[in-house]
Order: sequence, then structure tokens, then C-alpha cells
Amino acid sequence: MAKQQSFADKLKKKTSEQQAKPIKVVFSYKAADTGVWRFGEKFVYVAPGASEESVIAQEIKNSRARLEKN
Repeated sequence: MAKQQSFADKLKKKTSEQQAKPIKVVFSYKAADTGVWRFGEKFVYVAPGASEESVIAQEIKNSRARLEKN
């Protein structure tokens, strides 16, 4: 059987999200039910040309608001 797809072909098929730079963000939040501090983590994909700091800050803000509300 012949090999139908090479490694170079696989690299060409990346989507735009995969081409974005993945960054793992770890943040703390206060649990609404118990009042204790907890940690949350999330992968954030930063598009080429976008400001990493502003994207990360916005994701932390959104995630904290969602988790503290519950």
C-alpha cells in the first residue's frame, strides 16, 4: 500500500485557529458558594498580529465574571 498523505500535506491543512498562537492562562477567582479562592485555567488562541496582553486580559475578565457568578 502506498502512503497517500505526507507530513508536509498535514501541515498545509491547518485551520486558522491552529495557526493562532495558543497560550495557557491560569487565573484565580473567588467561588460564589463557599467564598474560597480557586484557580481556573483556559487555553486562549491569539491571532497573528493581535495584542497578546489585551486578549489575555479580556479572557481573564470574562472567565472570572462567569465563574464568580455561578
